[in-house]
Amino acid sequence: MLELFHWEPNGSALKALIVLHEKRLPFQSHYVDLLAIDPPPRGVPDPIRETRFNPEGEGPVLVHEGRQVSESFFLIEYLEDTFPETPLRPPDALSHARILAWGRFDNEVFTPGVNTLGCHRYLAPLLKGHSAEAVERFLSRISARHLQEGWRMAFADAYSADLLEDSERKVGIAVRRIEDTLATSPWLAGSTYSLADIDAFALCNSLPGLTPRLVNDKDTPRLLQWLHRIRERPAVREALAMSRTSRPEEAFVPGPEHSRWG
Repeated sequence: MLELFHWEPNGSALKALIVLHEKRLPFQSHYVDLLAIDPPPRGVPDPIRETRFNPEGEGPVLVHEGRQVSESFFLIEYLEDTFPETPLRPPDALSHARILAWGRFDNEVFTPGVNTLGCHRYLAPLLKGHSAEAVERFLSRISARHLQEGWRMAFADAYSADLLEDSERKVGIAVRRIEDTLATSPWLAGSTYSLADIDAFALCNSLPGLTPRLVNDKDTPRLLQWLHRIRERPAVREALAMSRTSRPEEAFVPGPEHSRWG
């Protein structure tokens, strides 16, 4: 039995949900409301060694035969290795290397930039009005320092101009890389739809509304057409339909910290 503990279908949770639906794998969905500040969200399994220090923090957790898997890119690779039917990874080594390269880039450069901009625009306004006591109780349950800092920044909407500018710069790098890749290939890792597309789509799906200055008909026509093709896939529609807010592209919580690369 597969179980997935997840929030709204955006970002890291969306990757896992798309792969599960693409592969037509039966699974039990456990929706965890990450915005339940006081009382805190319930239903997440107690972490084990492999998931205790998940850099994504609030990312999805897959449970398979008692084993926990976290970090969304490794989670979708695990699903591909464990359930190779309906493959989402071409068999040749070069394509796999490209998928791994996209995964590293998305995690270290793209995700922190998108998360910061999304938390500033969408999360911070939702967190206004909580008492200082409720905030401190919530933060005391978070062990990772970078996630504590991320939530504290969101509660106070304390995003510096430099951080927002750097986040937009990183998103711009990713957007341009995707647009340039699609100029020579229909999909990010080659001629077939793969985990690389799913991984990047989960971050890009929110960008037309979040960063219209970077993602628009004039500057990124290929990226927008690629987004449309992926959104039309039945599995992606099913994954997005699991939203309980009807606005999954606005669902953000603090995630990986910014690296110096990019």
